Amino acid sequence: MSGPAAGVALIALTAAALPLITRDSYYLDVATTILMNLTLTMSFRLQISTGQINMAHISFMGIGAYASALLVTRAGLSFWATLWIGALVAASLAVPIGSIALRVSGPYYFLITFAFSEVVRLFFNNFFEGLFGGPSGLVGIPKPGRVLGLAFDSKLALYGLMAVMCVVVVLALVRLDYSRFGLTAGAIRQADLVAETLGVNVFRYKLTAFVLGSFVAGLAGVFFAHFRQVLHSSDFGLEPMVLLVVFTVIGGTGSVWGPAVGTILMTIASELLRELHHYEILVFGAVLILTMLFAPEGLVALPSAARRLLRRRRRQATAPAGAGLAP
Repeated sequence: MSGPAAGVALIALTAAALPLITRDSYYLDVATTILMNLTLTMSFRLQISTGQINMAHISFMGIGAYASALLVTRAGLSFWATLWIGALVAASLAVPIGSIALRVSGPYYFLITFAFSEVVRLFFNNFFEGLFGGPSGLVGIPKPGRVLGLAFDSKLALYGLMAVMCVVVVLALVRLDYSRFGLTAGAIRQADLVAETLGVNVFRYKLTAFVLGSFVAGLAGVFFAHFRQVLHSSDFGLEPMVLLVVFTVIGGTGSVWGPAVGTILMTIASELLRELHHYEILVFGAVLILTMLFAPEGLVALPSAARRLLRRRRRQATAPAGAGLAP
C-alpha cells in the first residue's frame, strides 16, 4: 500500500474503531471536533500549497454555516440539500474575493483577506439581526434529518456522518496533492515567477485552490451549524482563524499530512487547556514560536529530521576509525 493510501486508511480505520472503544458522549464530541477541524485544516492547506495564507478561510466556513442554517430554518429545506448549497454559496463568494485578492501578494494579500474576514464577522453580528441573530447568535438550528431510513440525531450518528465526510475530503485532497495539480501548486509555492515563465497559468491555479478550499470550508461550516445548533459571529472571527493557522503550521505545511498531525495533537491539547480560557491562545502562540525555531518544517518532519541526525552522528563516530585505516 502506498504512503497516501496508507494515511487515508489509517484515518478511516481509527475513525471506525473509536465507537467500538467508547460511546461516551464527551469523547464522541471531542472526536467529532477533531474530524471537523481536520476537514477545515486540510482545505486550508490546499490554499497554502500555492504559497498564500488566506486569513478569510474561517469566514467561508461561516458563510456555509449561516447559509445552511437559514435555508433550513427559514426556507424549510433539508439539511441534505443545504449541505451542498451552503458549500456552493461559500465557493461562489470565493470566486470574486479570490479574483481580487490573488492579483496581489505578500502583505497586501494578507490585508485583503483579513479585511474580508472582519467584514463578514461584523455583517453577521451587526446587520439584519432578525435574520442572522446579531450578538445573541442564531439559535434553534435543527440536527440533520433522516435519510435512507437513518436518523442523525444522536452523538454517535453525528460522529459517523462527520467521519464519512472527513475521510472523503481527505481522500480527495490527498489524491489532488499527488496529482499534476498538486505538483504544479508546489512549484508555484516555491517559485511562482519561474513557473509562470514556463507557461503555467499561476493565477488560475491559485484561484482554483482558493475556491476548492472555500468549498470544503463551507461543507465543514454546514456540519458545524447543525452539530452545535447555534451560531455566533465570534465562531468565525480572528481567534478561531489564528488557531486554524496554528494547527496547520505546527503540523507542517510542506506535507499533506502536516495538518492532520497538527490538528489531532492541538485539538486534544485545546481540550486539556480549556480551563485556561483566553490564555489558551497565548500557549498556542508560544508553541508556534518554538515550532518555527526548532522544527520549521513542522511536527510531521520530526521523524525524518531525527533519522538524519542519527545518520550524521553515526558518520561522525565512524569517521576517525576509517581515517586511521587509510594508507
